[in-house]
Amino acid sequence: MSALAGRKIVITGISRGVGFETAKLFLKEGAEILGVSRDPERLERARRELDPGDGRLSVLATDLTGRDAAARVAAAAEARFPALDVLFNNAAVQIDESVQGVAELSESVMDEAFAQNFWAPYRLARALLPMLRRGHEPRLVNLSSGAGNFESMRALGIPSYRLTKWALNGLTMLLAKELAGKVAVNAFDPGWVKTDLGGANAPGHPRESAIGALAIVTMPFSETGKFWKDGNEIPF
Repeated sequence: MSALAGRKIVITGISRGVGFETAKLFLKEGAEILGVSRDPERLERARRELDPGDGRLSVLATDLTGRDAAARVAAAAEARFPALDVLFNNAAVQIDESVQGVAELSESVMDEAFAQNFWAPYRLARALLPMLRRGHEPRLVNLSSGAGNFESMRALGIPSYRLTKWALNGLTMLLAKELAGKVAVNAFDPGWVKTDLGGANAPGHPRESAIGALAIVTMPFSETGKFWKDGNEIPF
C-alpha cells in the first residue's frame, strides 16, 4: 500500500523547487493534493507536469501575502476535501543575500520577508486548523532552515531570512504545545539544495528534500514540536 494513500494534503509553493518535488513524490505515494502558488503561468506548467490524470491534484493561484489569501485557500480546501491530513507550509523567500547584519537591512525587505516567511504560514495554519482537526493523525509542517536555528542567530549574512525562520521555529513550538494530541506540528529543514532560493551551487537536489518531507509526514503521530532534516531530529 502506498504511504500516503487517500491522505488529503495542501502544499504551498508547489510550482517549483522543494514544493514541486514534494508534490511529485506525495502523488506517487497516493496523496490527494491541493497545490498553491503565486504565479498562475508557472503553476499551470507545474500542474500539467505533475497531474496523474485521476483527479488527485488540484491547484490554486494566489499570493499568500494577501490578507484574504488564507481564506481563499481554506475555501478551496473545503470545496475539495471533507478534512485535511497535512498542511505543508513550503513557500518562502530569501531576498537579502548580500546584506551583512540587521542594521544594514532596509525595513521594506524585512517587511517582505516576514510577510512571506512568517505571516503567510501563520495565517494559513490558523485558517486550515478546523480542517486539520477533522483529519486523520493530522500534521502541520513548517519549512524552516538550518540558517534559522539558535546557533545561526550569531551569524551576520541573510538576516531577514534567518530571523523569519527563527520566528517560524518559535511558532512551530508554540503550536505543537497548544495542539498536542490533536495536530502534530514540526519544522523541516530541506537542506541546501538547487532551487531559486538555494542557488545553482547548492550541493543537493530538491528530490532529496522530498524524501525528507515524506519521512516527516509518515513518522509516528506522537512526534511533535521538533525540527527534522533527512528524517533525523536536529536542534532548534
